[in-house]
Amino acid sequence: MRKNENGLQWIVTETAQKKLHFPWGAWVVCAVLTVGFCLLLTAAFPSVPYPWWAMTAAAILVQAALLIVYQTRIGNWLVSAGIGVLLLLSLALNKFVLPGFGTLANDFLTLLTKKTGKIYLDLAAADAQFLPLAVTVLLLAVSLLLSRSAWSGRMLLALPILLPCYATLLLGLFPIGIGGGLLIIGTVLLMVQHTAEGEALAGIPAQLILPVLCAALCLLIGLSCQDKLNTDMVETMQTQLHQRHYDSDTNSMPEGNLKNLPAWDKSDTPALEVTMEQPEKVYLRGQVYDTYTGTGWKAADTEETAQYEDLFYWLHEAGFYGQSQIALADGYTETATPLSMTIRNLSACSAHGYSPYAVYGSETLAADRIGDTNLPPAESLYYLKGSVPDWYQIQRNLSTAQSRENIETYLSKEQAYADYLRAVDLQMTQDSWAVLQRQLKLDTQTRTISDIRTIIFDYLREAMTYDETARTMNGSGDFLQYTLERSGHGYSVHYATAAVLMLRYMGVPARYVEGYYLSAEDAARYKAGETITLTEENAHAWAEYYVSGVGFVPFEVTPGYIDDEELSLGGDSPDENTYENNTQQFVEVEQPEEINEHKQDRFTFSLNAHYLLLLPLLLILLLILLLAGCIFHRRRVFRKKMAAIDAANDREAIAMRYGYAVCLLRHSAVQFPEDAAEAAELNQKALFSTQEMTPEQRKQVDSFAVRVLDACKGSWTTWEKIRYRLWNCLY
Repeated sequence: MRKNENGLQWIVTETAQKKLHFPWGAWVVCAVLTVGFCLLLTAAFPSVPYPWWAMTAAAILVQAALLIVYQTRIGNWLVSAGIGVLLLLSLALNKFVLPGFGTLANDFLTLLTKKTGKIYLDLAAADAQFLPLAVTVLLLAVSLLLSRSAWSGRMLLALPILLPCYATLLLGLFPIGIGGGLLIIGTVLLMVQHTAEGEALAGIPAQLILPVLCAALCLLIGLSCQDKLNTDMVETMQTQLHQRHYDSDTNSMPEGNLKNLPAWDKSDTPALEVTMEQPEKVYLRGQVYDTYTGTGWKAADTEETAQYEDLFYWLHEAGFYGQSQIALADGYTETATPLSMTIRNLSACSAHGYSPYAVYGSETLAADRIGDTNLPPAESLYYLKGSVPDWYQIQRNLSTAQSRENIETYLSKEQAYADYLRAVDLQMTQDSWAVLQRQLKLDTQTRTISDIRTIIFDYLREAMTYDETARTMNGSGDFLQYTLERSGHGYSVHYATAAVLMLRYMGVPARYVEGYYLSAEDAARYKAGETITLTEENAHAWAEYYVSGVGFVPFEVTPGYIDDEELSLGGDSPDENTYENNTQQFVEVEQPEEINEHKQDRFTFSLNAHYLLLLPLLLILLLILLLAGCIFHRRRVFRKKMAAIDAANDREAIAMRYGYAVCLLRHSAVQFPEDAAEAAELNQKALFSTQEMTPEQRKQVDSFAVRVLDACKGSWTTWEKIRYRLWNCLY
C-alpha cells in the first residue's frame, strides 16, 4: 500500500515485477513463536516422539520456504490450499492420523486428571505408533498459519494456535517456563511486525492489544516465578482469595492452616441448619485433609493421587465409595436402617459439603473424583443411625457372612482401597516422626487399635491442657513439635492434629477433619423433624482412622467432647488386626489384577465415535474456511476496482471515484461535504460531456472521496468498521 499526495490509499500491483527476497523480520517472528510452541508441546504431551529442537528446526525450514513462496502468485492461495490438503489427507488417512491425535488427546486428559483430581477417560482410538504422522500434520498446519501471519501481519491467522496455548498457561495446566515467555514475546513481535509492503498489523487495534500482551507477559512471568516469591506472601494471598470466594466473615475454622494459629474466636453466628429424623449426636464432616506439611494440613496432592485413577474408576464402577463405606458394609449384611437428614448451609465455608458418617446411597457422591476426602454439597441425604455407627458389630457381621458372594466381592474392593490408604494416610514429616519417637518412647511390639487408642488418650491427658486462647507462634517450625514440646496448650485443632499423627506413627491410617459437631445433650432438646441451628460455636476439629472392612470412623480426643460412648469403643472393638510403628518407609500400591482386566472394558470410544465427535468440528471448520474464502474473494475484487481507478484515464477515474464516494455515503448518516456540488458537476462532465478532464480536476474528486471516507469512518461504530471493511468491502 502507498498513499498519493491527497492521502488516498492506492494498491500497488507490481509484485510480479519484484525480485524475491528473504523477509528476515517475518522469519524471526516465526522462529520465536515456533520455538515457544514446540517447547510447550513437548512439555504438555510426553508421548511426542521428537525432541523440541528437532521439531523446531524442521518447522523453521518449512517456514523459510513458505515466506519465499508467499511472494509469488500462488502465495495468496497457499494457506487455504495447504489447510485444505491437510484436512483431506487427515480424512483420507484417518486410520493412521486419528489414532495419533487420540494419543495426544490422552496425554492432555492425563494432564487434566493430575491438575483437577477428576477421572477423565482415555480415548480408545489411540495408538502411539501413528503419533509421528499426527505430529507432522500438526506442525505443517502450525507452520502454514504462523508463517502467513508473520508475513501478512494478520493476527487472526495465528489465533488458532496462540489462544489454546495462552488458555492452558493461564489455567496453570502446565508450566509456563521459557516456552510461554517465547510465545508472548513472539506475539508482541507479531504485533509490531510490518509486512514487506509496509502495512502494519491489519484489522487489529495494536495500540490496545500491545499493552494487554505486555501485562499478560508480566503476569505469566510472575506466575512462573511463584516458587521464588516470599512464601508468606503467597500463602496470605491464597488464604484471602479462598476466604473471599468461599468463606463468610464469621467462619472460625483454620481450613488446615496451622501456621501462627491464633486463639479460637468462636461466634454465635448461625452456620448450618440441620433437620434429622431422629435427633442425636452427630459429626458433620466438612473438609478432610490427608497431608501434613509441618505447618498445616492439605488435601492429597492431585498429581500424586492421579496414579490411582484406574483404582478409583474400578471402585466407583462397582459402587464402592469411601464416603459411604460404613453404610455400604452394613447394607451387605442386610442390617442397615437409613434415616433422613437435611442440611442447609447458612454461613459456613461453601467450598465443600457437610455430611454425617455412614452416608447411605451414592446419589450425592462425586463419582468422577480420585479419592474420597470430601462430599459435594447436598441438602438432603440418608445416613445410618449413630454418630459413631456400630462399626464393630458391622465388622462381626462381615466376618460371619464373608462366604457370601456379594460380601467377598466387597471385601476384595475394600482390600485394594485399604492398600491405597496405607500409602497415602500414613505419611509424616521427619520432624513430626522424631517428636513422637521422643515423646511416646514406644517399643517395636505390635498393638491392637484398642491399645493404640488407650495410649493416645493417656498421653494427651497428661501432656496437654485444653485452652481456646492458645496461640501457636511457631513461625515456620513444626506445629506438632511446638504443641507437644513447648506449649502444651491447645484446643480441638491441636488435639486432632496430635491424634492423627500419633495414629500414623503407630501404623494406623488416619486423617484430620474439620466440620461441625452436635453433642448428645444438645440433640436431646429437639424433637424429630425439628430444625437444629448449628452456630460457629459448633465448629470442631477431630481425627478419624480407618477400620479394616468398615471404613473411617471418628476419633474424639478433645477434652469436653469425649463421652462414655467414645471411651467404650476401644474395649468393645473385635478388631484383631495389629499395627506396627511407622518406619516412614512407604511402598507403592500394587493394583489388583481385576483392575487390569477391567481396563479392557473401560473405554467405549471407537473410530465411529470419533467421527461423531469430529463431524461438528469439521462442519465448523468448513464454514470458517468458506467464510474466509468469501471475504478473501470480495477483498480481491475490491482491490482490483481500486487498481482499475489508479490505472484509468482522468475521465474514467473521476466517474469511478465519485461513484465510490456516493456508495460510502449510502452506508452512513454523514451529510454531503460543502464541495459535493462541485464534485457532482465534475462527475456529470466526465460522464456526458466531450470536454477533456484535467489532472487537477481528478485530484479534486480524489480529495472529495478521501474526505467522505474519513467522515464515514468517524461516524461508524467498531462493528460497522469491521463489517464494512471485511464483508461489504467499502474501504
